[in-house]
Amino acid sequence: MEPMRNRQIHNLDPGEVLRHLHTREAGLGEHEVRERLSEVGPNTLEVKHRFRVLKNLGRQFTNFFTILLDISAVICFIADHIQPDEGMNLLGWALLGVSVLNALFSFVQEYRAERAMEELQKFLPQRVLVRRDGEDREILAQDLVPGDVLELREGDKVPADARLIEAQDLIVNNAPLTGEAKPVRLTEAAQGGLLTESVNVLFAGCMVKKGRGRAAVFATGGRTEFGKIATLSHEVKRAPSPLERETAHMVRVLTVIAVAMGATFFLYGVFTGRSWWVNLVFMMGIIVANVPEGLLPTFTLSLAMGSLRMAKRNVLVKGLNAVEALGAVHVICTDKTGTLTQNRMAVTSVRDPRAGNEAAPADHANVLAMALCASDGHVGDELGGDPLDVAIAQAYGEAGGDVPGANDAIVRRFSFDDALRRAGGVAHGEDGYRYCVKGAWESLRPLLGKISVPGQDGPATVDEDGLARADAVVHRMATSGQRVIAVAYRDLDGPPAADVPQDAFEHDLVLAGFLGAEDPIRPEVPGAVEQCHAAGIGVVMITGDHPDTAEAVARRVGIVRSDIQPGGATLTGVQLARISKRELMDKLQSGITVFARTTPEQKWKVVSAFKELDRVVAVTGDGVNDAPALKAADVGIAMGRSGTDVAREAAQVILLDDNFASIVSGVEEGRTIFNNIRKFTNYVLVSNGPEIMPYLLFMVFPVPLAMTVIQILAIDLGTDIVPSMGLGQEKPDPEVMRQPPRAHDQGLLTFPVIAHSYLFLGLIEAAFALGLFFWVLFDGGWVWGADLATNAPLYLSATGITLSSIILMQIGNLFGRRSRTGTGLHPDFLKNPLIVGGIVFEVVFSWAILYFPPLSRVLGTGPVEPVIYAVAWCGPFLIFGLDFARKKILAMLRAHGARIPQG
Repeated sequence: MEPMRNRQIHNLDPGEVLRHLHTREAGLGEHEVRERLSEVGPNTLEVKHRFRVLKNLGRQFTNFFTILLDISAVICFIADHIQPDEGMNLLGWALLGVSVLNALFSFVQEYRAERAMEELQKFLPQRVLVRRDGEDREILAQDLVPGDVLELREGDKVPADARLIEAQDLIVNNAPLTGEAKPVRLTEAAQGGLLTESVNVLFAGCMVKKGRGRAAVFATGGRTEFGKIATLSHEVKRAPSPLERETAHMVRVLTVIAVAMGATFFLYGVFTGRSWWVNLVFMMGIIVANVPEGLLPTFTLSLAMGSLRMAKRNVLVKGLNAVEALGAVHVICTDKTGTLTQNRMAVTSVRDPRAGNEAAPADHANVLAMALCASDGHVGDELGGDPLDVAIAQAYGEAGGDVPGANDAIVRRFSFDDALRRAGGVAHGEDGYRYCVKGAWESLRPLLGKISVPGQDGPATVDEDGLARADAVVHRMATSGQRVIAVAYRDLDGPPAADVPQDAFEHDLVLAGFLGAEDPIRPEVPGAVEQCHAAGIGVVMITGDHPDTAEAVARRVGIVRSDIQPGGATLTGVQLARISKRELMDKLQSGITVFARTTPEQKWKVVSAFKELDRVVAVTGDGVNDAPALKAADVGIAMGRSGTDVAREAAQVILLDDNFASIVSGVEEGRTIFNNIRKFTNYVLVSNGPEIMPYLLFMVFPVPLAMTVIQILAIDLGTDIVPSMGLGQEKPDPEVMRQPPRAHDQGLLTFPVIAHSYLFLGLIEAAFALGLFFWVLFDGGWVWGADLATNAPLYLSATGITLSSIILMQIGNLFGRRSRTGTGLHPDFLKNPLIVGGIVFEVVFSWAILYFPPLSRVLGTGPVEPVIYAVAWCGPFLIFGLDFARKKILAMLRAHGARIPQG
């Protein structure tokens, strides 16, 4: 049935439309409906791949980190079976628990993102009125087929794409599809141009605001423009967030290091004659020591807490990785309507017709009253009908006018005429009868006889100079992004006869003034855009609106600089369709910041081009048409109040107050979170050094193992967790929003971070802790090379002081990580309960593992002389002092021009 989907259907006359679709005004017969339904299927948006849930769940258990933990857990269970009572089963369950929790969390986030397609179903009506076999019938919307004749009235939601064959004062709101709030007046007459811009086509998902019409369905389900967006939104794959990429890179690197070291020294142990059991324990120790088991859970907790802080600032985060991703954005692609503007029609100015100044209050109300006389659809205190008429009534009421009284004074109405491009009315007041008319300036200009002159008794006779001045006023208003409505009047000698046509009144009109109507800009937006620019973030507008309107709004909010020539920063959808992605990337780099008259596919194209330029992209929007781009972006941001369910489901971030300025708050929070994640990542990796070194010494030299696997987990899943969470809650740096977005090489696991964690602080902790280990051994009578049972009191005491000293040194490391260049000793740490609690826990735990027998038995530790424990307290001061000295040396070198990475 390909003819029914001919995309030139808007070019045909109503009669030709019916023939083209093989239907008639009486509608289809039941037999025809069954045939077409079997051919094209139901009028629904099918959600495919429902069983992909299990596939997605399985994929979460196959990443590097999860596989490594699972294999390690299995080895632990096997080892426990071979040699029970060594605690390996406890280690196995701990590793398996971490693996399952992380996999389940990732799965839940991905499952949420797939609900956007299902939400699209809610936008289509459930039941509709059609004409079949010459009778009007109410049927389920899903039973519609191409060729059905629809009956539509005010308040109906359009169920499928349909071509009008009859229209009576029909106005629709296409905002759910196009994102633009401007009402569209439809006609049944044949049209040229693009199908999507035609004024004789009704699109699925849109709303009838006024009037009634009859239309022939030509596309249903996924073939509608609405359905194409739904399919595109579902098929778009969201790329991993910056944090996900960084985390995956870090996990791969640490996994490779852990496996390589474990396998290498396992083989070394085999060739040197050590038992399989010793080699197995050693390999597990190396793997566990290299993999920071508590790091990813700490990521999750840190991001979750960050999302709670964002919620207090009206930024709701659906996917936790989007918390940090906001801070990484290089460019924000924003919709216009409902995002930068308020998504409503409003009269924002009333202009003098000669000078273009804002009218005086009395004249202001008078012009609005005349425009109201030429409006339609106002009954009593209720406002309804054409959104422009509603806006005029609201403005008149705000100016002190009596809207119901003004409506009661109207004795004759002339509805808007598409051909004449104006509407009129006759009102009866204290001064008699007056004909009022409002419409396009071009339609009223030839009918004028006089022009009102503020401050002068009576209007002036129209002349070329007066018309030229009025032309200039209209041009200024139009270029500022306003919709210009001319208002004129003529006083009548008496009441008009009922049969007098409208054109009988339209001569010698007096031009009263001009109304400027627009979708008002949100007052907070210009300041938010300025803050984005200060933070090195580009802002780009992508809209379906007219290029002139789009650029005017972009200039007013600061997206387009004032020194750029008109049109110099704007690209239309037609131009966008003609250029390749490579050419588009060049345009973006040259400064194009406004895209007008774009389709959903083109919005997606712009987002993809930015991503090809290695930019982290955030996209804002509130309409159905924004869903594909929202999902394709690194960060999709939907409006909470004005946004559609589809947009909210496709997005990762929702602005609860629809405030563009809240994005700036989210960016600040995101940048702070990434900085904090780097802090606790650095903090956690430092303890890997003293955890690995005992195993290397154990394999190379004839010495006891200074730390067991369980003791390593006591640090990774115990004492390091709370301080790490505390670092994740540090407050923003005052300069964080005066810096550009971070470079791509500023990852979580860079060489400077590895060198600092493993080769500097890690070695210091290892040297100090192992020094105490051997002090206890030699002081207890152990001699080099002698065997020492793992349950011997001397061995338990030596491993105990090793563990205790590492935990204490992490306190000094904690303060060092609070500041990249300073001491980190600012007393504001006392306002961070997690840091205070973490320090207290580390202090108590370092004592308890030595002197609290129940804990000592679990961890395989024993007491030491108090003087040795006192010396262990020198560790935090040692590591803090050496690290601070490093900071000062690096700062001095940078001050002298040395290019040293921050790391």
